[in-house]
Amino acid sequence: MAAQLYKTHTGQLFHAGSIVIINVGLPARGKTHGSRSLIRYMNWLGVKSESFHMGQYRRRLYGADISPDYFDLGNDAMAQARIKAEDTCIHDIIEYLTAGGGQLAIYDASNLRAARRREIYDRFETHKIRPLFIEYICENDAIVEENIRKVKISSPDYITMDPDSAVSDFRARIANMLPYYESIDDNTQSYIKLYNVGEHFVVNNIRGYLQSRVVFYMMNLHISDRTIYLARSGESSNEGSYKADAPLSDTGHLYAHHLHDAIQRRIKERHAHTLAKTGVDMSSRTLKVWTSTHAKSSQTAEYFAQNDNVSVRRRMLLKGLNPGVCENLSLAEVKEKFPSEYQSYLRDPYHHRYSLAESYHDVSVRLEPVILELEREHDDILIIAPESALRCIYAYFAPQGLPDSLIPTLAFPRSIFVELTPTAYGCSERRIGIAPPSEH
Repeated sequence: MAAQLYKTHTGQLFHAGSIVIINVGLPARGKTHGSRSLIRYMNWLGVKSESFHMGQYRRRLYGADISPDYFDLGNDAMAQARIKAEDTCIHDIIEYLTAGGGQLAIYDASNLRAARRREIYDRFETHKIRPLFIEYICENDAIVEENIRKVKISSPDYITMDPDSAVSDFRARIANMLPYYESIDDNTQSYIKLYNVGEHFVVNNIRGYLQSRVVFYMMNLHISDRTIYLARSGESSNEGSYKADAPLSDTGHLYAHHLHDAIQRRIKERHAHTLAKTGVDMSSRTLKVWTSTHAKSSQTAEYFAQNDNVSVRRRMLLKGLNPGVCENLSLAEVKEKFPSEYQSYLRDPYHHRYSLAESYHDVSVRLEPVILELEREHDDILIIAPESALRCIYAYFAPQGLPDSLIPTLAFPRSIFVELTPTAYGCSERRIGIAPPSEH
């Protein structure tokens, strides 16, 4: 993940050694969504992490169109096929943590039987890899049903299947597995139990700082569907100055009006699409707006507060990067006035800090509480902020592999807003035009 907060030469942080998280639970309980979110956060912290999803190994070995008997744990004829997929995945995890430079891995599978979990636990312990179980327990049928309809029918297993058939097939899969589910009850092991996707927790035998960070993050997690919109603040009457904190210009007010209309159009489109695809009515969802404390940001949000009675929250942490001595200077002027500093910036634009200024790394560290609150939020969020803050927030959700050096170059023109939708299978992104439909 880009924009990691901390780095060491070895890549190992917090003196924690290697940790494997072993997921436990029936399908449609949020295991994959939780795993992807945790991996995103850990990589952002600087802990080299990867999730290993059993479904991918199964499809790679046997294809997506596999017999339903595969999911019947009482079917001995399929036992060797299941064990082969599991052992292949476990082997790759061990390689990743012992030779691949990784520090944390997630074994994302159901792992329903206690005896098999003990075998897997002992195998990791043999390689000096510390296991931590996370069991996802859901006693609310409505949550399971919503997860099936919104997430599971979009899985690679059901690409060619109509939604109703996919739902029926997935329910049958769960029914095949249910009789063999044994909840964790071995208190000598380290584990977290999540009930109803964060409604309450049981934590047992947690050891070390890194495991504690995992617990902390999981207590901020949910799997509710939500969308994050990123939009740049409107143009101010003194656009080049950080300190002046000038109000919106006439052009800025026009942009704010068009942004409001474009966001509301997009929300209606999304609700209509979700209803048609899944039958779930999203029209009662709430939109919240977060802005920086810059005048141009809060004024850009006024159209939402005035026209839609939307809650607008001003947040100091969303302020733009402080340019320090580079205030009001163009890049050419910075190069001429501070030639050695400019060369340092070119070598490491993410971490370099001009005198009296902030670096992009500083902004990312400042934004960590905002990131965690975004993970906690169940409602849709529109963030209106300067481009530098948007770059760092976007980098948190960006696909793994985005270099730090590219973050200062990410563009958020005022002609578009960015729509991010975290899902169980990644984070989808769309860039949507702000101009009225007649101007497209």
